[in-house]
Amino acid sequence: MAIVKKREVEIMAQLNGEELERHIKTKLPATKEQFDSLFDYLEMKIDSQGCDHTSRFTMQYMMQKMMNFPKVSGWLSQQGGYCDCKILEEIAVPWRKIFDSRDEKK
Repeated sequence: MAIVKKREVEIMAQLNGEELERHIKTKLPATKEQFDSLFDYLEMKIDSQGCDHTSRFTMQYMMQKMMNFPKVSGWLSQQGGYCDCKILEEIAVPWRKIFDSRDEKK
């Protein structure tokens, strides 16, 4: 039987405020703000140009922002984000649920 690795976004959903902050700072390859901005950028690009089922917009964004491409793209792939639209579907949606619900509690 195959061992299924829990995705990082699923783990993050189970953490409380302090644990989540610590997790973001120590385990993620970019800041929360960088990911939020990437997701916004991808939405804008896909809305206007569609997804060609590559990560070209993600690569463009990371190059413009001088992000650590190998680490961030590797992390995105491990979370199920193999192309720009999958990054939004598999990562941005649960990511926003995590942070939107936490922001509402503040």
